[in-house]
Amino acid sequence: MTSPTPPPGWHPDPVDPNLVRYWDGAQWTGDTRPKAGQTPNPPKKKGGVGKVLLVVAAVLVVMAILGTVLGGNDKKDDRPAAAAAATLATTTTTAAPTTSKAAASTSAPATTPPVTTTQAPAAAPRPAIPASDPRCAPANESLVAMVESGFSASGLSLINGTVIDSGPYTFLGGTTVDTTGKVKNRSDVWVISNGAVYASTGGARNTTTWPKASAAPLQISPGDEIVQALDTCVVNLTR
Repeated sequence: MTSPTPPPGWHPDPVDPNLVRYWDGAQWTGDTRPKAGQTPNPPKKKGGVGKVLLVVAAVLVVMAILGTVLGGNDKKDDRPAAAAAATLATTTTTAAPTTSKAAASTSAPATTPPVTTTQAPAAAPRPAIPASDPRCAPANESLVAMVESGFSASGLSLINGTVIDSGPYTFLGGTTVDTTGKVKNRSDVWVISNGAVYASTGGARNTTTWPKASAAPLQISPGDEIVQALDTCVVNLTR
């Protein structure tokens, strides 16, 4: 004969005789109190692995005691206890998902003050310098020294000496610098004829004592094609 299941309520604790434990009608809970206390309202069920294990162990022992306390035949039916144990063993505790919400930011987004940039005006392009004439060649040092001997001011010399030979004339150009290397005239041109030197360009006439090439007997003007070609060669060397 099957032992009747006790009704929900407080019953003697199967482990500690000084306590009573709450039976919810199907299983022992983890709630206890001293025997002498007043029966409180049925407590809420609490989870926890330790309590479940305690109840599982207690149920197996207490079901035999319940059979004796509540009466019944000598032959006990263990099916209620087995069912209660199976129920407890299969009980799972589902943790409520924890959700967290990031607090909404109430502060206004930082603003970066506009940066005002002033663009410098583009520099005017420099005029293109024609390519050097292939007739230009490095000047002989003796010719450079001949021209330098006619400088009207001391401390001046020629660099980048360049020549173009044309028939009876040798056109010599160069850059006039002072003793510190500072450029005085970027390009000057002289004409050499029969060992005599003549100043062609304005700078050559102003810095040396040589006669003008545009006068007799040469009559070679500063705008002469060879003078202009040689001037361009020297300018390109002095960039």
